[in-house]
Amino acid sequence: ATGSANANANAVNDCFTIGSTVVCTTCFNDEVEGEVLAFDHNTKMLILKCRSKSAEELSDIYVSNLSLCSNVQVIKECNGNFDDPQKLNLEQVKMRLRKTVERRQDYLKSKNADVSPEAQELYRAIAKQYGYNEVSWQGPNIQILNEVTISPPYRVDNVVSTSNNDSSCNYIKRIIKQFFNTRPSPAPEGGPGAVASTSSASVSPTSSSLSSSNAASGSPVPAN
Repeated sequence: ATGSANANANAVNDCFTIGSTVVCTTCFNDEVEGEVLAFDHNTKMLILKCRSKSAEELSDIYVSNLSLCSNVQVIKECNGNFDDPQKLNLEQVKMRLRKTVERRQDYLKSKNADVSPEAQELYRAIAKQYGYNEVSWQGPNIQILNEVTISPPYRVDNVVSTSNNDSSCNYIKRIIKQFFNTRPSPAPEGGPGAVASTSSASVSPTSSSLSSSNAASGSPVPAN
């Protein structure tokens, strides 16, 4: 598959011109079609302006590594008349990159292999209110502001303050209540079929006793 992708990319590497329309299939098997904004031959990086999926008046910008793409085709050549691409606001790009990295780092702080996914979600819900720098894992316990601890199973009764800070405890308890109140109720054990199976089983003895009663009296048993 990689060899095919390289072959497709090499076939059109020297043909890209700004304003042309190109379509390609990514390594995630997604088809991307758009107008060429830029192409770097050395790194095989292609920048396409595509129709936005959320708003008609906007455009999505895709940066694709053609070394990992397949079925790369130029479906419309540029006629030579095209608008110069807008200059990028590099400071804004750097800021967005920094925020994205920070969000990812914050998310990783909530991960704990020793607790359930539900506990990790609760951690994130609390961190949204207090900030990720004020929340941490202490083994399986969630610690907030270095003074309030929530131990498993992470309910209101499991909130303890080492400094008798009632206001912080009460606020955290409200967060926990809201978190569990807004979660969907667990499905009954055995799934939706459990009730139907029980009902069916309760009917069988009635049918059996009816047949036995009819047989004992000499009456014909109704056919099913």
